[in-house]
Amino acid sequence: MSIGQTRIGEAAPRAAERVRSKGRLRRFSMSAHRWIGLVAGAYLVLAGLTGSFLAFWQDIDEWLNAETMLVEPPSADAAYRPLSEIFAAAREHMPPEVAPGSKFPIFMKFPGHRRGAIWVAYITGLPDKATTDPGAKPDISKIEGRTIFVDPYRAAVTGERLQNKMSDAFAQPFVYLMMSLHCALLWEPFGRIAIAVVGMFLLVSTFVGIALWWPSRGKWKTAIGVKSKASPERLVYDIHKTVGALLGLVLLVSIFSGVYMNFKAPWRALVSLVSPVRELPMKARSEAAEGRAPLGPDAIADVADAMFPGGYLQMLQFPLGAEGTYVVGKHADDEINKAGGGRIAIIDQYSGKALASQDPHAFTAGERFFEWQYPLHSGEAFGDVGRAFMAVFGVIPLILYVTGFIRWRHKRRARQFMKRRRA
Repeated sequence: MSIGQTRIGEAAPRAAERVRSKGRLRRFSMSAHRWIGLVAGAYLVLAGLTGSFLAFWQDIDEWLNAETMLVEPPSADAAYRPLSEIFAAAREHMPPEVAPGSKFPIFMKFPGHRRGAIWVAYITGLPDKATTDPGAKPDISKIEGRTIFVDPYRAAVTGERLQNKMSDAFAQPFVYLMMSLHCALLWEPFGRIAIAVVGMFLLVSTFVGIALWWPSRGKWKTAIGVKSKASPERLVYDIHKTVGALLGLVLLVSIFSGVYMNFKAPWRALVSLVSPVRELPMKARSEAAEGRAPLGPDAIADVADAMFPGGYLQMLQFPLGAEGTYVVGKHADDEINKAGGGRIAIIDQYSGKALASQDPHAFTAGERFFEWQYPLHSGEAFGDVGRAFMAVFGVIPLILYVTGFIRWRHKRRARQFMKRRRA
């Protein structure tokens, strides 16, 4: 036997083994894609449908509660009343024990348009850390969050609602009920971790699905398309692969952003290895009062205006206790994240000194990457058109799940038929 014949004889078994290995890998990949899709995909369907609703959640919330959440400005150029007057109007509707500087958190949330009411939110029922037994569990049935809505042009309360109740997931407003269902399956906070784990499996399944579909050179035209005259089995398969292929990237971005927002710490630590991801020191403390009274919300807003020119006030959190600080958020007009601004300052409640701040205009590449996650997830990165797209896109997981399930049933029946024939 010649040397050439020997080499051919040795190469043939190796080639055959490579083909068998590729076959085993493909069968394993198909099985993983199928079973992850059938089990974890059920949540993805729920997330997609609730996500369609939540694409316009703020607009829907205001539409459902127009009498309390929407106001009529007296004129086109009307200005807000001082924040101290707006807060004083809301304070009259709060329990006596809830006040700035107490153990109960108080927030002011400002609308992004002229017809919106200002939210003054507060929490009651929290245990007193100074007197509570460290081993005792807080009575969650007493912990409630409530929101008072105030007309900012007239400093008049328009309404109040129970925002959330830890012991009753169904006590929250409808839009927030949908949000909790979408993010945590109404199982706060543990559901968020569970969904993050499910999301990781879904990411794997989506990657595997794209890899299984990926066509060889010259076959892209046949890889994307639906044969109208094909058999029902082939039609279902074509719909599944074509929809998954065309929207696979959007699905990957949507799943990853959802996983990140539910479980941020490991992703921020991972990205920080490449680009710094800084955290605001939320535990910063105000200096000793030394006889000084805390500054009011108007003075704090002036500090924020000096720090962050332009834009509009978005959030103000009152200090907790004598050492607490104000936390102020001021949205910039060019920020990509509309729902939650990135310009935040932590301010000493007595001196008005900025103890820490962050500004998206100075974000690192890693911080910018995370800043984009919610806007991409909700579609607001591309305005109302993006949100409308995500509202429609929410139906895609249902299409993939139904076609995938039918495809699985087809193949299962085919295998059973072949088993009966061999028997």
